[in-house]
Amino acid sequence: MAVVYMRKLELEPETYESKFTELTKGTNIKVHNWILERIKAPQIILEVGCGTGTLAKKMALKGNEVLAIDKNLQMINTAMKNYPSEEGTKLLYQIGSISDLPADDSSKDLIVSTFMLSELRPFEQQNFLRNAWKALKLNGRMIVAAEFVPSGLWKILFNINRWRYRKKLRRLRLKSTFLVKWFFKYLEPIGFKFVAEKKWNHGSIRVIELKKISDEKVEEPGYYRPNPKKFKGLRAQMNIYRCIFTGQVDHVPIEPGIYHSATPDENSPIIVTANYLYTYIKVMRALKGIDAWVLCVDSDGINVWCAARGNNFGNKQLIEAVEATDITKVSNKKTLILPQLSAGGIASPLIKSEAPNFPFNVLFGPVWAKHLPQFLKERPARKPEKMKLAKFTAFHRLRAAITHTTFLLRKIFLWPSFALILILFGLTLLNVVEISKLWIVGEIWLWVIITNTTIMILFPITNFTRKFITKGIIYGVINVVLLGYISWLFHSSLPLIFWSSCFYFWLAFFSTMSYSGYTMATSPQEIQDEYPTFSKINMILLVISLITLAISFIFPLIF
Repeated sequence: MAVVYMRKLELEPETYESKFTELTKGTNIKVHNWILERIKAPQIILEVGCGTGTLAKKMALKGNEVLAIDKNLQMINTAMKNYPSEEGTKLLYQIGSISDLPADDSSKDLIVSTFMLSELRPFEQQNFLRNAWKALKLNGRMIVAAEFVPSGLWKILFNINRWRYRKKLRRLRLKSTFLVKWFFKYLEPIGFKFVAEKKWNHGSIRVIELKKISDEKVEEPGYYRPNPKKFKGLRAQMNIYRCIFTGQVDHVPIEPGIYHSATPDENSPIIVTANYLYTYIKVMRALKGIDAWVLCVDSDGINVWCAARGNNFGNKQLIEAVEATDITKVSNKKTLILPQLSAGGIASPLIKSEAPNFPFNVLFGPVWAKHLPQFLKERPARKPEKMKLAKFTAFHRLRAAITHTTFLLRKIFLWPSFALILILFGLTLLNVVEISKLWIVGEIWLWVIITNTTIMILFPITNFTRKFITKGIIYGVINVVLLGYISWLFHSSLPLIFWSSCFYFWLAFFSTMSYSGYTMATSPQEIQDEYPTFSKINMILLVISLITLAISFIFPLIF
């Protein structure tokens, strides 16, 4: 879990090394020592992601010629302050990145990188390996230390700790690191052979030594292609249900890369989509065996619509996918067909300025994957309305309601419900309340379900406005009346309804904002404009509603 929290430590370069050592309980020092034992001087070494330069300094003092790079200027400045005083030391610190290693081809004996892989997404890891391969001499070596997911029961503890650290980072408004999930699959296809490995902390921290596979006839590294993933059958259908009935809040990624529908060749079209499992299955099923290449960009396992709005499906990801897969070698087509809903993130006129050698034109296809066969067959100069407008039908509203309700119950109400159950159970042991009063938790969940069902059914009545705050106020009023009536049927208590009414209103107000994100009823810019005001109103309503809701339950529980 140490690597997850590195984002926080990197903000304080002066204390980075000591705090990272404390966080890893000294494992980072053991990693350094193992690496130093594997290095026989003199060698020409490139360290990538050198941080404060601790390891680079040790390698240089052993008589090696070391070039140490890091993209963080503050880290480089800190490393320079600790530059060794010994004469004849061959050590140079420099700003640099994995995408543009400051090394000529076949110029390095060894490349070292410690605790940097988790900073890189899958395509970035592949590009790093290819760039390292080019920089290494024939039979050159590479040593990489990183945090990996352990096996067995230790995996459970690892995931719990990772969740805890990620929560801390979110509070600090810092991005988390990435799991090094598929790294070992990339090695042989790109051109590396596994040589040695050392593990610590039940395999959660590993250092691996690799050797460049090459001969004088091989001039370029290879490219990794993920194995085909099943999109038919019971398991695939269960994955569809998993995404729908778990609120679509968990990132459900497949390996980004090139997949294929049927048996495509160099003249087959290239379909681009997200690496979200649900999206992949839907696209592959929609193609119905049509010969086509399917390029899944690294959207962090998020669907196209949400990824495009959240900067996970944009020019950067598209350019990265083309570079990492070199799809130009599998197809002669010069056009990428992107989903219409990715237009919120893809700024096609800017791609050439961001990547002058980008080899493709961009064409936005239909909104829904089911129209892909017709689009590929007809290639209409102007798409019909059904292909360019995302109409939110009753079926889509129902599916969004199911997904949104499970999202609220899992992510918003689950832990408070457990806490309330424990409190009520404790009060029953003290004979303060009766065990039957546990119905309170079930009733709250029923309110959530009824509220979202109401919003789903009545959502079209608010099509006259795109402001989700206005929509929320309307459904808040409706919810007060509806849940007030249902509560009267259950309890026949006007005081309870009165004190609960603010919570009824907040529940619909908050749910409308969240539900709107599933409906495409508001654009990212509109959400951004309204959200500051919404956030203030929502917080005030929530505080008041929790106080009044507590009052509404305390009296019936005690009296």
